[in-house]
Amino acid sequence: MLEEVRGRGAHGLLIMTDSAFHSGLRLLYSFIMAALQRAELVHVFGYEVPEEEFRAGLSPELSSSLTFHDGFSDPLHWETSVPSLTLQHFSAQGVLERVGCPRGPLTVVFHSLSWILLRCPLPYVCHQLRELSGLQSEHGDTCVVALLHADLHEPGVLRSVCLLADTVIALSDQGEKASVLQRRRSGKVVTCMETFRVHDDFSLETILETDEEPENSAPVDPTVNLTFNLRLSGTERERKESATLPYTFTDSKKMCLLGASSGSAKIFYDAEPADDVDEEDPDDDLDV
Repeated sequence: MLEEVRGRGAHGLLIMTDSAFHSGLRLLYSFIMAALQRAELVHVFGYEVPEEEFRAGLSPELSSSLTFHDGFSDPLHWETSVPSLTLQHFSAQGVLERVGCPRGPLTVVFHSLSWILLRCPLPYVCHQLRELSGLQSEHGDTCVVALLHADLHEPGVLRSVCLLADTVIALSDQGEKASVLQRRRSGKVVTCMETFRVHDDFSLETILETDEEPENSAPVDPTVNLTFNLRLSGTERERKESATLPYTFTDSKKMCLLGASSGSAKIFYDAEPADDVDEEDPDDDLDV
């Protein structure tokens, strides 16, 4: 599914999570290259590395085709001569002012979203990402690709951002493996685990793809952490099996029914403890 998402482009918001054990920068370069090959407008908002270092990872032809917005040089505007991005520029309106009026499909890349999340409130970041990824124009949709360092944030922060995304690519700490989740426009959610390889020219090759859970995964027990007990002990099971079910025939009633002739009929009445039976006045309970 990685090749499919990379080849035709993702819709909405794509979150790519990595860690210190395995960087997702090469995979990010691969997605940028695919967008440029589709003749899309690519704008990179870089906060972690200088522009020269980021462009050095791409070929000169591809590097000249993208637009880089510098958020690394002077994020606090201590040097007014450097036109650097600040936190105030991170908004849907601020991005649109930098991008202008695109004449085709637009891909906005944040490298990385972790730098922003560590400095801005989570609700604000989620709101701006959702607004930005939902922008549409007569020339095409806007795709937002954001690299997120999973080991820098609390699990709740990661979960909130990933629930917001239309596509989540979570890189494993064990080599080039990724868990891919995609929420399609139809509402269907597709997940898979892939082993891939990013070549020197940033082309992508899928080595193994599986939709199955790992073999060593333990089965889910639905009775765990319940506030009530769904299991019976040995004593409770014996008591249940020996209990007499209500409305069952007694032995005498069975014998009478089995020994009755076809031309006779009998009425059997089993009095309950709450019944008030008075043989002298059977209509005593009537209000007459």
